Amino acid sequence: MARERPGVLIAVLALALAATATASALSHSSNPTSLPSALSVAGDAESTALYCTGLSGAGGGAAGVVSFLNTQPTVRHMAVTVVNDVGQRVTRQLTVLGGSTMRVSPSSWLGGHSYGVDAVITGGGVVAEEVAAQARALAPCVSGGVTSWYASGFDTKVGSSAVLSFFNPTATPAVINVTTYSATGYAAPAPFQGFAVGPHDQVEINLGREVVNTDNVGVGVSVVRGAVAVVGVQRSGTVTSFTTGSSSPATRAWFPQVTTASAARADVLVTNPSTQPANVTVAVSLGSFHVVPRTVSVAARATGVVTITPNSAIPAAGFASLRVTASTPVVAALATGSTAGMSLSAPTSPEREFLVSDFSGRGFATATLTNVGVRALAVSVRELATSRVPAVTATSTLAGGATVSLRALFAVLGPLHGRTIVVSAQRPALVVTLTLPGNPTGVNVVAPLDGG
Repeated sequence: MARERPGVLIAVLALALAATATASALSHSSNPTSLPSALSVAGDAESTALYCTGLSGAGGGAAGVVSFLNTQPTVRHMAVTVVNDVGQRVTRQLTVLGGSTMRVSPSSWLGGHSYGVDAVITGGGVVAEEVAAQARALAPCVSGGVTSWYASGFDTKVGSSAVLSFFNPTATPAVINVTTYSATGYAAPAPFQGFAVGPHDQVEINLGREVVNTDNVGVGVSVVRGAVAVVGVQRSGTVTSFTTGSSSPATRAWFPQVTTASAARADVLVTNPSTQPANVTVAVSLGSFHVVPRTVSVAARATGVVTITPNSAIPAAGFASLRVTASTPVVAALATGSTAGMSLSAPTSPEREFLVSDFSGRGFATATLTNVGVRALAVSVRELATSRVPAVTATSTLAGGATVSLRALFAVLGPLHGRTIVVSAQRPALVVTLTLPGNPTGVNVVAPLDGG
């Protein structure tokens, strides 16, 4: 499906790369409401770029591939650069056919402990996903850097590790400050202040070097110069997960598909980066059961936890839908797993469009749609046609506050294994939640690509 492109394209791609580098050097960074995604880039754009970070070498626990998907019917040519943690880099000219997927394994291009990937594409409509840890850890690649980033729930206790992976997509150095939060308060470790990331370089910060043997660690990243792409890499026991974080704290968050299976664990982990205490309420919707909302008071610049399962007040009865509200903006995360380890995921912001694609090749255990508004929401799906599957389009309505299985709302779709579907709504009130197959069911929550 993919092949290396002849040398005649090198000049064209070099011009596109130069134009992108010049634009990034001259532009002023801004921090959007949600993290940047390539799905919103029009298919007829002259050139686009994608940036990925967080993959490790073979022995690092997050080894894997970047999977590029061309959502357009026409060929796209890419200049893909892999850079490692010591500044070595390799660039290759690649082609991905219309409606096809191409995978790049950074560790097969370069040695090293960790990697960043930069792809400049002639045209729009190409998206990418990092797939690691035996296809159990996924994270979307992004179309730009951010100037602030937050995440909750990291674990640096014995048997676990937590790393922040940074990639600088611009042609100028980036400088960052990292603040950490825990149940006992906050810190600004000296090695994490004024931390430099060179142009188009990838580096990592190991949180455990300064925040030792601590669970539920929150982080705040402030980029004082430039912009960076950030991914959190959590290794808990035998489980590796990626967290995409949030661009800013918020007073609301949704976790619509949280397992309450008897053998599972599930916690909502909260970081309060403000100077005021935060009163946090987690409303739990679980079938016909009436569950009293769970509450926690989180001190200023500290962290807190709400346990969902095991919890004697919450029955082990399938999947719960959680709505988090706070008196002051906080950063929420969901930790799910078992005695083998916990997987960390950030909340998905409500948007108008999402892409559901089987990047892992394992299909999905669950795929749900949630309307976070009170009014009914018109929703449509459009499946990308392949040589095996014809294009499918359908529309339906999602009631206010409802969470419904994607296949239940659109029975015409059939099994989701190997499929790529664009889900669109009339207004930004839609949340898509995906879980991968696992045991217990639903503990491996992964982020969809959003289109803004």
